[in-house]
Amino acid sequence: MLRISGSGLALAVLAGVALFGGGPVHAQDGLQKVTIRVSADLPPPPHPTAIAMEWFKERVEATFPAGSEVRNFYAGSLYKDADAMAAMGEGNLEMGWLLAGKTASVDPWLGIIVQPGVLTTVAAVHELENLETGKMLLERLRKRHGIEPFGFADLSFALGVGGKERLLTLESVRSKKIRTFAAAINPVMESWGANPVVMGFGDVPSALQSGVLDGVITSIGGWRAIAEQTPYYTIAGVGTITFDSYWVGASQDWFKGLNDATQKKIRELMLEAMQRQDEASWCNDKFSILEYEAKTPVEPGVYQASASEARPLQDAIGNSVADFLKKDLPDDADAWVDRYVKEGRAASSHMAPGSDKLESLDCGPYRALLKG
Repeated sequence: MLRISGSGLALAVLAGVALFGGGPVHAQDGLQKVTIRVSADLPPPPHPTAIAMEWFKERVEATFPAGSEVRNFYAGSLYKDADAMAAMGEGNLEMGWLLAGKTASVDPWLGIIVQPGVLTTVAAVHELENLETGKMLLERLRKRHGIEPFGFADLSFALGVGGKERLLTLESVRSKKIRTFAAAINPVMESWGANPVVMGFGDVPSALQSGVLDGVITSIGGWRAIAEQTPYYTIAGVGTITFDSYWVGASQDWFKGLNDATQKKIRELMLEAMQRQDEASWCNDKFSILEYEAKTPVEPGVYQASASEARPLQDAIGNSVADFLKKDLPDDADAWVDRYVKEGRAASSHMAPGSDKLESLDCGPYRALLKG
């Protein structure tokens, strides 16, 4: 995906549509009337991804002929991610904003990129679709699943674990029931002695209330929605405990039925929406860390573990995820599991922290949006 740099883009997103306080955009010649359902298993605004989805909705409805409509479905209210992927392939859903880890139940190859400790800098994460592994997975979506992918989008650079108590040491995690969002994350929990529970985000609040869950692996944006139930949130750097990425795609049956001008404009708007999602997610992490920062592990809030505190958790993971993937995947995928580790760690090594333009973004324009 094209990465557009700096605060210029962040300021540009605040113009042109009602959501961002701008004026109307008139329909362009050659565009067809469209109705697009977009499925996602994440909370509604002010979740950063939902903000980008709403931006896409307003841009499409302002740019395309009268009567065009985008219907955004949150928290798995239309489909869970795996079902949404299948529905797109069957031509029963127009678009999905889905997680690789959640859709790995449909195609286990997508779980390859969920391995922790591989992409550990912002720039390396943004290099994913240029890695051979990333390109291979996007091509699988096209060739094997009837889905036209637009690319990968950031989940969070502060992915971590929220709990009713501080879940930081192996002792504190042992025997806890912790929500995961993908089967490939389960070996991580098991390596810590925890009990993984794969669950969509829409079911998390009631599960926490009933005691089915003690903790939740999620993004910091997702954690904010359940902060009262899980007041302790722990992060340990980019991709060091677990990693996942959104991928955004459309049904080929639906997309190929549109004329060239309509396809081009939808792709253009979606790529812009994905860029805004990356920015909103980055800024949401920053704002949340500042607002909820816990300076010590005993305080509730967002605690950033030191390298020495995170190391026992990381060491316990070892090769558990890679071994799990190799058992679940056909033999010809094993080389890709190893290849991703090799090329991903190489990218992280030469794409240092601070080298991505997102890291110098002015987050000011997003402050009001992310507060809802």
